[in-house]
Amino acid sequence: MRKMIKKLLCLTMVLLLALSLCACGGGGNSTSTGGGNSTSTGGSSGGGSVIIKPTNPTTKVDYKTYQSYWMKQHDYKTMPVAAFNGAANAEFYPETMITDEHFKEMADCYINTSFALYDKVHYVEDVKKTLEYCAKYGISYMAGGFSFGSSNSANVLEAEIYKALLDPANNTNALGGVMIRDEPSMLDFQTIRTSMDTFKEVFGKNKNYLYHANLFPTYANTTQLYGNSEANPVPEEGYTYEQYVDDYLEIYDPQILSYDYYPLRSNGTMSDGYFENMSIIRRKAMGKEIPFWVYIQTCKYSGGVRVPSEADIHWQVNTALAYGCKGIQYFTYVIPSRMDTGTWEAAMIGHDGKPTDIYYYAQKVNKYIADVDEVLMCSLSKGVMTAGTTPATIPAEDVITGYGKLASVDGESVLVGCFDYKGKDAYYVVNNDVYVDCNITLNFTEACDGYAHAYEGKTEFNGKNSLNMTLKPGTATLVVIG
Repeated sequence: MRKMIKKLLCLTMVLLLALSLCACGGGGNSTSTGGGNSTSTGGSSGGGSVIIKPTNPTTKVDYKTYQSYWMKQHDYKTMPVAAFNGAANAEFYPETMITDEHFKEMADCYINTSFALYDKVHYVEDVKKTLEYCAKYGISYMAGGFSFGSSNSANVLEAEIYKALLDPANNTNALGGVMIRDEPSMLDFQTIRTSMDTFKEVFGKNKNYLYHANLFPTYANTTQLYGNSEANPVPEEGYTYEQYVDDYLEIYDPQILSYDYYPLRSNGTMSDGYFENMSIIRRKAMGKEIPFWVYIQTCKYSGGVRVPSEADIHWQVNTALAYGCKGIQYFTYVIPSRMDTGTWEAAMIGHDGKPTDIYYYAQKVNKYIADVDEVLMCSLSKGVMTAGTTPATIPAEDVITGYGKLASVDGESVLVGCFDYKGKDAYYVVNNDVYVDCNITLNFTEACDGYAHAYEGKTEFNGKNSLNMTLKPGTATLVVIG
């Protein structure tokens, strides 16, 4: 036993020494944007606040100003658009994807945040290279942990190893945070809180890293939500999804509220609970004054779901943005390798490391996000307006009859997100159908000036009492008045 302990200590010291010699590659001052989103370092100041210049040098924007969160490599106007998982090494795939070409491809898809899965910190060289490429292309790197996906809590040694590799000078340009846990049960909440606190203590409490966890959807069963323990059985009265979210917010106290809900059914419909789940998450996030992020289904992973069409990808992204979402996460970017390849289909990058059709579908909508994210990141959600049919039930409490100068909306299937954009009226208009074009009319209370920013570009309008547009399935147009 003494020999084994001595051997482990020696191994740990060697690893830490090796890691401490790594300059991380990403610690330079690169400001290359790659995919096109801003990589201003304004968001990396302590406490997550920036000074707005030059209009009002004394005004600070922090995370509560617009109930948003931006990665420390970017500024407060840049919406996080994340790939899960973003890189894959040769242990799990025919060839390593940790290459300059792969990360350029990610940036070209307007992905600005990469979630680690297979490239965990014990693959030292892989992580070093990943950090170098992320820094080069303006991508924020979310590190994958030893215990990510398990109920184990990170210990101080693990956190110290992270720090030695990822943040030796407390100035790493590419590191955005740590993936703490995916889909924890309530019985895991205290454990992941301990993990987050451990990392904060080692990394520095004011370093502005994201400690990311992601919640189950409403279709998870009670055992998944509560946990399975003889010592702590599920309460006899049951355990609701809302209680699950409330307990998470109270115990874990997250920086963002993230969840996954994959709605694309194999029979061509959407799961009816899609908007209900989003409604709960939106309401709870607003009550906490934090943003919510969603996962976008890019693949088929069982017989009950379908491979997404282009309209399916755009509909998921745009309906979430209309509901006030401020972070897009793709599941999955690289298709999982250790799963049954006969079950898993599509995703954005295939087993061969090459882009699929889904990559190009996402690239199109991600470019649009990059064009309009300043408005969305600097706005407060006020509710949604609807017209016509909807593929999934929209909760009545989310629907408003008008907002600002928008009195009503007409169309076959329309969802309009209503926002306060720095005192201006902003509307995110979505074709809420994935099969047919939609003719939409926005009816104003008076003649209005402003602009409409569609996928094709931005056009101004003056003295309009109404605004007409035709949107392709799942697509959107941002309208700003004033």
